[in-house]
Amino acid sequence: MPTAAEYRRIEQGPQSPQERIWWDKYSHDKLQQWRQVCDDTADVCTAQIKRGRPSDMLDEVIRRAKTEGGVFQAFLDECHHVPGWVDFDELDKGRRVFRRYAPMQGLVLMCSSLIEGYAHNKPSQVLVSTGRLQRDVAKRIYETGQLLHNMVGSEGIKPGSQGHRTLMEVRLIHSAVRQFLWSNGKWDTDKYDEPINQEDLAGTILEFDFMVARGIRKLGVNVSEEEMSAMHYYWRYAGYVLGVSEELLTTTPEEQEVLALQLTSHLYEPTSEGESLAKALLRDMSGQPPFNLSEDTLLAFSELLVGPVLARDFHIEPTMGSRAKVRLICEVLKVTSAGRKFVPDMFQKLVERNNHKFRRQSIENALGDPDSYAFRGLA
Repeated sequence: MPTAAEYRRIEQGPQSPQERIWWDKYSHDKLQQWRQVCDDTADVCTAQIKRGRPSDMLDEVIRRAKTEGGVFQAFLDECHHVPGWVDFDELDKGRRVFRRYAPMQGLVLMCSSLIEGYAHNKPSQVLVSTGRLQRDVAKRIYETGQLLHNMVGSEGIKPGSQGHRTLMEVRLIHSAVRQFLWSNGKWDTDKYDEPINQEDLAGTILEFDFMVARGIRKLGVNVSEEEMSAMHYYWRYAGYVLGVSEELLTTTPEEQEVLALQLTSHLYEPTSEGESLAKALLRDMSGQPPFNLSEDTLLAFSELLVGPVLARDFHIEPTMGSRAKVRLICEVLKVTSAGRKFVPDMFQKLVERNNHKFRRQSIENALGDPDSYAFRGLA
């Protein structure tokens, strides 16, 4: 793990009988087995459809489910099935939390979650092989922002909502990328295992949930245990729709932390290619809305968020001035968040709505109207 505290946790091993169960469940040997498993339900569909825009692929699946049924209907049925543990009232709490922290969520994803993902050499080879984040980096980041925007709309990720549809589109994109890598003859399965496999998918959920919550706390915001649980619960169901095996969908934040420790210690292998991806991301997003921060300031945020080990391995070296600026911002966030628990819920909802509108405006400025754009760009 990139933080010293997380390294100590790994060295110490499980600290309770329950942790020992989780430690074994997510052992490196068992995670390696998950690297040979992909998403059969989606893959049998994309093997028969033309790779293209996410909305076009999903529309074809829907159309062929009506006329042919079979694997296409099976994909839709699985995506629309609601597991017995899902409570939509509880999910709505998570939707509100992600709206509440939307600006910080975006900053943490950009400066920490994605950077840490690039330090996992095997999964990051998908990005290297497809060139998806070497070309037009900013556009790809805004498309990720649109995914998050769609997921926390008024209906959240309930079946039939825009957020739920977007998750299905992403699931098909993952599968289409697998088909592309399998067919072009350049993917080395012996070296990197199956592309976008189950361990990689579980790691993606950690990037959007565990790492985001951890990062917001590092920025000085007092994220409550209740909020942490709500965030975890939201992405647990989102992960189900994305095709993550329920065996890898953790049931509590505590279990999720063990998965994160085991998964990252299993995959952590920083390379020059990963460093190049990280540096390109921060360089291309410098001066870009909604943060409009310099490259050096983004480097300082990244250094703080990823921890000293990864910062050293990726040579993330901001100036002292930017480090001081980031420390000051964190102190301001710490002070302002301390009084948040005394704020009436009506005001909290107003903040959440404004954050949602602000992110929508940022996406619209970069990509065009989010509704008409309809998450079409990840081709």
